[in-house]
Amino acid sequence: MEQLAYESELGSKGHLSNIERGLVRPTAHTLSLLSERLGVELGDLVTFPEEASDRGRLYELTRQMAGSRVRFLLREAEDIVARAPRLRAAEGTSGYRRHRRRLLPSAE
Repeated sequence: MEQLAYESELGSKGHLSNIERGLVRPTAHTLSLLSERLGVELGDLVTFPEEASDRGRLYELTRQMAGSRVRFLLREAEDIVARAPRLRAAEGTSGYRRHRRRLLPSAE
């Protein structure tokens, strides 16, 4: 831990220990430094599979895949997003439209 503290420019193994035990909330910069020195993705430090949303579960599954398969899935996702209308990027757009209609003055 001392070496990691030194190499990550955090300077204190006590600080790292406090982060590890949940006594200190690290900044995004600190997490970025740690992920770089540990040789992992930043998301690996902040995603908890047991508490994961659908996106978190997807991220966790991609960690177990070969890089070539992840690149394939990335291209597929990019194609899906490119074909979808902009408004569909957010879920529940029909609710948005209904809500929007209620806010507009009636044309009577």
